[in-house]
Amino acid sequence: MLVPLLIQCFRDPQRFQAKAGAACWTDLLQQARSLGLTAQLQALFARHNMLGDLPETVQKHLAWGWRYYQKQRASLFYELLQLEPCLGQANYPCLLLKGAAYQALALTVSEGRLYSDIDLLVSRQQLNDCKSKLFFAGFFEPAMSAYDKHFYLELSHENPPFYHVKRGTALDLHFALFPLAGRKNLVTEHVFASACQIEGSCFQVPSLSFLYIHAAIHFFWQEEQHKLVKDLIDLDLLYSQLAEQQLLPQLLSDAEQFGAIEPVVNTLLLIETLFKRSLPDAIARQLDQSPARRDSARALLLMQLQPGVKAKIAGALWYLRGYRHKMHWRALIRHIWVKSCLAWRQRGEPKDSNN
Repeated sequence: MLVPLLIQCFRDPQRFQAKAGAACWTDLLQQARSLGLTAQLQALFARHNMLGDLPETVQKHLAWGWRYYQKQRASLFYELLQLEPCLGQANYPCLLLKGAAYQALALTVSEGRLYSDIDLLVSRQQLNDCKSKLFFAGFFEPAMSAYDKHFYLELSHENPPFYHVKRGTALDLHFALFPLAGRKNLVTEHVFASACQIEGSCFQVPSLSFLYIHAAIHFFWQEEQHKLVKDLIDLDLLYSQLAEQQLLPQLLSDAEQFGAIEPVVNTLLLIETLFKRSLPDAIARQLDQSPARRDSARALLLMQLQPGVKAKIAGALWYLRGYRHKMHWRALIRHIWVKSCLAWRQRGEPKDSNN
């Protein structure tokens, strides 16, 4: 099985560096740049005290990527500081998710990781109050059709995205970790119960196991294909910290109670296969015996990492599979029908003319 260069590098950077030639480094940097992983490569080599051993040109590219990441990280913390006054008035928990949570906890996965927006989680009951506070803090929702609004609030897992009127900051306000139309029956209350307060802040963050669960859900039950390698690297880095802190039994227990054992079991098996991680014996036995194993789905995913026509076919099947997870058939058929009608109607509308 051919393994993408980036995964080979994150799996064993010393071995990769020992064998890599000029063409290999060029391919690695191009792939890293396309996925926004240049700064994470810098962090990887820094953790292994290897930066000084890399070719000079590679060091320069990594340093440029790291400077861009530092600007993004400063911008993220600035935006969180701007949110403190309005959300600090809330008498309910506001949880940071994804990249913002990784940074707040200073996790290994946050080192060099870029972000495109800020993700927050509040309970469904507090959604309207939180939206009001964000409106008064200068955030707005873009105009959209009534159906799209309905889709976000009744079928999805988040409010329509917010943008700040002056700074242009993008903010995703979640009330669940996965679309409601998927009917996964995930117990969001467990995420809040696991959360801990960030010292000196109004924000909270989920436990490390729930951060992994969230990443696994959006990887294994998604339809996107362009971020597979990036998401696998994130999962491997989160796994490594869970393993170091001996939290893997807690991870499986939390996933079972939350209702997301399937993505957790299968992402752990993928990490074992692709990154050659040695799972503890008890965990390996538990995964081997788990009814949540989906060997065909993992094979479909691994096929997408290979070059050729089979990868495109696997990608198309993965796309359909992802949407089937996100929406039950009735909602999916209605969604396709409504969106097609709206698109057809817009095509038939006369265009404005400047006569």
